[in-house]
Amino acid sequence: MSDLPYIFDVTAAEFQTRVIDASFQTPVLVDFWAEWCGPCRTLKPMLEQITESYGGKLQLAKVNTDVEAQLAGHFGIRSLPTVMLVINGAPVDQFMGALPESQVREFLEKHIVSEVRALRNQAREQADAGAIEQAIDLLKQANAIEPNNADVLIDLAEIISKTGDHDQAMQIIDALPIDVATRKDVKELKARIHLAQHAGDGPSVEELQARIAADENDLEAREQLASRCAMTQDYECALAQFFAIMQRDRQYKDDAGRRGLLDTFELLGSDHALTKIWRRKMFSLLH
Repeated sequence: MSDLPYIFDVTAAEFQTRVIDASFQTPVLVDFWAEWCGPCRTLKPMLEQITESYGGKLQLAKVNTDVEAQLAGHFGIRSLPTVMLVINGAPVDQFMGALPESQVREFLEKHIVSEVRALRNQAREQADAGAIEQAIDLLKQANAIEPNNADVLIDLAEIISKTGDHDQAMQIIDALPIDVATRKDVKELKARIHLAQHAGDGPSVEELQARIAADENDLEAREQLASRCAMTQDYECALAQFFAIMQRDRQYKDDAGRRGLLDTFELLGSDHALTKIWRRKMFSLLH
């Protein structure tokens, strides 16, 4: 049992005071559990850890349904564990079963702005205003509070990439758990960082076009131009240049043409007309 005042066991006699009345001041998460329930034993320490991370801005009330069967019946609890969120004197949401930590946090953040969420929001505002270093500092604070919060790390990678330190951004992305790394937003971010790495800060678009006109096998110019085009959402230009690289030299930078096509497909999405057209062309070249 936790020694923290905002994590506690509650009985029917105390429920009105410690949960209903208290929820007008602080949201209260109510965990209906039982000793014989395996998933309850898995969920309970996670709920305690999450509640602790809110630093007193969330309370956790634990109801042993074997002892408080009448209280569980009053709320219509039919499956264990059931977790209910009470705000301003009334249940506002609930879930059943031992959800992963990320889903529990998502459940809470629909109703409560945590300290970490507030820091993420502030960081986004700072980044939008051009204060990149301040945004990074805020995200580092959030990471110190919740080191395993993948969304904080994703935000950090995205903002660090805006400083031009694409290698560090990719290190953060590559260290993410596989279930996070395969998320659509993460794959898109990874593709954007790849393209930014290849775009570089070198010659202008006009200079790159002139180099290609002078030498159609200038693959470095094609790669930079393709990446610049992708970064400015001129996707047809990007795809044409990456395809031209693939046609000319599959060995160039470990098949950079094909990898550039795949990154651009990631940004466009699999259902985009350009993705379908150029994916067919890529497959024809491969086979």
